[in-house]
Amino acid sequence: MGKGGKDGDRVPAKSFMKALFAGHLESSMVFPYPRQSDEARDTLRLVLESFRDWAKEHLDGAAIDHAATFPVQVVKDLKDLGMLGLTVPEEYGGAGLPLTSYCRVMEEVCRYCASTCTIVGAHLGIGSKGILLYGSDDQKKRFLPLVAKGELLAAYALTEPTSGSDAASLKTRAVWDPAKDVWVLNGTKRYITNGGHAGLYTVFARTEIGGKDTISAFIVTRDLPGVSTGKEEEKLGLKGSSTTDLYLANVPVPKGNLLGEPGRGFKYAMEILNDGRVSLAAGAVGGAKEMIDRAVEFARQRRQFDRPIAEFEMIRAKIAEMVTGTYAAESMVYLTTGLAERGGIDYSIESALSKIFSSENAWRVVNHAVQIAGGNGFIREYPYERYLRDCRINMIFEGTNEILRVFVALAGVQNLGEELKKVGQALKDPISQIGVLSEFAVKKIRQAITDEQFPDIRPPLQKTAARAAHYAEALSVTAEKALRQHGKGIIEREYVQERLSEAAGDLYALIACLSRANTRIAQAGEASARRDILMTRTFGNAAWRRIRRLLYQVENNQDANVTRVSDLTCEMGGYGEDLIG
Repeated sequence: MGKGGKDGDRVPAKSFMKALFAGHLESSMVFPYPRQSDEARDTLRLVLESFRDWAKEHLDGAAIDHAATFPVQVVKDLKDLGMLGLTVPEEYGGAGLPLTSYCRVMEEVCRYCASTCTIVGAHLGIGSKGILLYGSDDQKKRFLPLVAKGELLAAYALTEPTSGSDAASLKTRAVWDPAKDVWVLNGTKRYITNGGHAGLYTVFARTEIGGKDTISAFIVTRDLPGVSTGKEEEKLGLKGSSTTDLYLANVPVPKGNLLGEPGRGFKYAMEILNDGRVSLAAGAVGGAKEMIDRAVEFARQRRQFDRPIAEFEMIRAKIAEMVTGTYAAESMVYLTTGLAERGGIDYSIESALSKIFSSENAWRVVNHAVQIAGGNGFIREYPYERYLRDCRINMIFEGTNEILRVFVALAGVQNLGEELKKVGQALKDPISQIGVLSEFAVKKIRQAITDEQFPDIRPPLQKTAARAAHYAEALSVTAEKALRQHGKGIIEREYVQERLSEAAGDLYALIACLSRANTRIAQAGEASARRDILMTRTFGNAAWRRIRRLLYQVENNQDANVTRVSDLTCEMGGYGEDLIG
């Protein structure tokens, strides 16, 4: 997000996807594809080499999973390697890596061990991120050096027993005690990653500010009286990570531990998750790549009917879907990190779409890998079942994919709704508001005549780019129709929201692929970009057909029947009548 001032106030920020929903194709925001500086790439290469050298000898994901306990020695080694301070600025003892480099490292860590990736991600991606973004100079000096050294493992405490996706309904409360000059915190936080081993928690609590009930953010350290954690949860996957409840019983939090401005906690919580979601998506890409490599190796070696199973078309189809989906996910992730690093960009929708797409792609990839491996895929001796268990949480972590789809659709149509509202007001006084009406008319004429095109698209990608531009326009037109039809009621129309967000996700993925491939052609020529061209065309041919179907179904669907089936099933308390007996 674009932020200004030490308290993290927003400044006006552009958003590629919000503009796209409103019918504006801001090509200059996504073309050319972002590229790191030579210095950043060299630094990243050194970090990756150092990590790989250690991981090959000391990071055994299977052993961590089998032990099902927090890998204390692994975390100590990560601390010694400097991995727990990757994103902390150098002035506070960290490596100061930019978001792109951090995500690339997270991708690599997840290839070896998802539990370890989760520990690092919770520590840097969300646990200490609030201090980095909104902390005062004093808070940064006090806490970030300890975070960078790994002496304070960090955690993010937002979820509660009765507050998950509906974060605004949290119950934990902080009351100001002027006599003791502290905030007194009471409440319970649930499913806290790193919970049992963290020494620092970013905690969100209700506060009364200026007579209003608001949410504020606090830095809570384990050594404060009244801080305790519950038992370790027994989980389906990520068995080496720590997940506990966090209990706050009359915790006296010093005044100097209030993070940012009082009453801004909810906005802080959501903005912290923007970076967390894109780094989570990067981890999912890493896991998917590892499963692709394992599946391809097996398919080439496993022979049936006197030939490798890699030569059978059903296996070929799986491999192609695995690779093109992961190429698209990777393209989305690093286009988004590039947007984030430019500053002044609202990348909240792009981050959410990256998380949705990458987590669901990883699930498909691992599922295909299990199928390709056959019986081996179901056996603990092999890595497939571990990756399957570990990657399932990604569709729930940091905002379920369902709630993120709601966010994408509603955030996307928000500006569109404001534009329509302006037009409605302008019609009441058309003479003085001629500028508003003219701008809207020009937009409508442009939509009626032609699709806005991407500039400077190289010949091998022109057909795919034209389709992307066409369906970008179709997304805006369909969203506007839905908004006109439902008005404020669109907040309750999740069938519509899901289709709009799904179409937006495929569009963003396709545009990211186009930008990546087009830039590669421009820099290295068609011969060097053959793989990128093939991936983009293949993914694009499937994506635009999905988009077309999704947008058609916004108005033409069987939603009424779906609702009836669901309601009937709930009334019957489950499946209902058995066929026999």
